[in-house]
Amino acid sequence: MTRVVHRRSDGSEDVRTSRRHRKNFGPETETADRPGWFVWRPASLNWWIAVLFMIGSWHFISGSVLALIDWPNAYVIDLVYFIGSIFFTAAGYSQYSQSINAPEAIDSAGNTRASARRRYIGWQPRRIDFWATFPQFLGTLAFNLTTFAAFASVGLLGYEVIVWVPDYVGSILFLVSGGAAVIEFCHRLFCWKNRSITWWIVVINFLGCVAFMISAILAHYLPVAVFGHLATWSTVGTLIGAVCFFIGSYLMWPEMSNEAA
Repeated sequence: MTRVVHRRSDGSEDVRTSRRHRKNFGPETETADRPGWFVWRPASLNWWIAVLFMIGSWHFISGSVLALIDWPNAYVIDLVYFIGSIFFTAAGYSQYSQSINAPEAIDSAGNTRASARRRYIGWQPRRIDFWATFPQFLGTLAFNLTTFAAFASVGLLGYEVIVWVPDYVGSILFLVSGGAAVIEFCHRLFCWKNRSITWWIVVINFLGCVAFMISAILAHYLPVAVFGHLATWSTVGTLIGAVCFFIGSYLMWPEMSNEAA
């Protein structure tokens, strides 16, 4: 379920969507104020999710650029990626936690009721917001593993097992999450609503997931000379994906600028 129409006792109705519900934005409005492009709201979890994703994305952008210019110290590149993955995980868990703690009921007046107790982990596979957040959180954990394992000096088999496999799995999980986020907003596989900031967020983030997936595929070791440049293109894919995530994360600020949460 991605959308609910609530009819009040006075005959009026409001429309609540999955994304707005989990972010505690309330029902949809007919008109919206002009969005603010810079938001300072550190008391809001939505604000921190955006900030953490932006910081993580910036680290991945920086690591990719350093790799593409052949920075002589590989340790620095690996460290930048690893630090970025930590911020991704913090943002991913915050988003997942926000989802599983979203209000579970609406009273006759249209007011939401919060959960009786806070959940730190939950399994809610029948909810689309669960699939938009939980796989991404798992994907960030996989990226923690692959970026940390990059510090180790291993042979081909070791690279495949502890570096490439987590990268590949994490990219698949991001792709699942990105696809679910598009469905959550569009209420179907895809839609064209380019006047909506939220539409741009989910579409740009999905493109970032696709870029990460392509990067992971190209990062697979192929012992043939003609494939030697694929490592460079893999890094380009990571760079494109990180730029997409940075833009999508930043747009969460104007998305929340006219909301109370």
